[in-house]
Amino acid sequence: MLGFFLFAVVFVAVLTAVVRLTGLKVHGDLSNARALALTGVFVLVVLSVWWFLTRGEPGERIVQPLILPSPGEVLSAFAPLHTEQGLVRSAVSSWLRVTAGFLLATIIAVPLGVYMATFPSIAAFFRPLALAGAYVPIVVFIPLSMTWFGTGETQKVGFLFIGCFVALLPLTIKEIANVPGAFLDVAVTKGASQWQLVRHVLFPVAKAGIWDHLRGVYGVGWGWIIMAEIVVRPEYGLGALIGVSERRSQTGSIFAIIMVIVLIAIACDQLWRLGGELLFPYRRKK
Repeated sequence: MLGFFLFAVVFVAVLTAVVRLTGLKVHGDLSNARALALTGVFVLVVLSVWWFLTRGEPGERIVQPLILPSPGEVLSAFAPLHTEQGLVRSAVSSWLRVTAGFLLATIIAVPLGVYMATFPSIAAFFRPLALAGAYVPIVVFIPLSMTWFGTGETQKVGFLFIGCFVALLPLTIKEIANVPGAFLDVAVTKGASQWQLVRHVLFPVAKAGIWDHLRGVYGVGWGWIIMAEIVVRPEYGLGALIGVSERRSQTGSIFAIIMVIVLIAIACDQLWRLGGELLFPYRRKK
């Protein structure tokens, strides 16, 4: 614990010194080229430190392979994962589970959140659902989903539905509640009905923000599916592959699977970003 504390203090101190000495401006402009270059420098530093800690034969390394495999060992783990353990099929299976659970949660959580933020009587009736999302850890739903849905495919989708639902519901409520009252006042003076206030004012104003929350919850869903697949391992799934690799002490395979998860998450996030630019072109930065 003392080592972690010292690392945290030193990290913050060094970062603060860099901010003070470089004269960075608050909310200063940064070109895309420079931002990309800074990101590349970070990646290069991480790879260099990784190589330095894992260079040489296993007995001569600073950090042993069981704790941290070398970059080459991680890359070499992809071939057996694909040929012997169905890496691609596992990735597709996990993606389908995440997407199915997320879609089910979206279909229910978004309309319910809109109505709860709009009508106090509905908010009072469903308030326990919002409280559950705020205070109940998502991990407790793993054994509950096993009790409710068994240990098959339904349990995975059901667990993801619960996780995405309890995360998305309060975010939708917050986004609708943040719509300025001036929009409603103008619509009322024009003779808008209660339903028209919901359909043509509240949701249109808040839908861009709701899209951002959908994007975030979908990304977090990838962490939740790994938890579900490790606890109850299906035949195919990235979480199941991590569980098998951990049992066999194949740390390189675990790192390779993590890289696949990160790449899939980045690809999906970029699709969400492109979708947002197409649906809400007025939000594009000039």
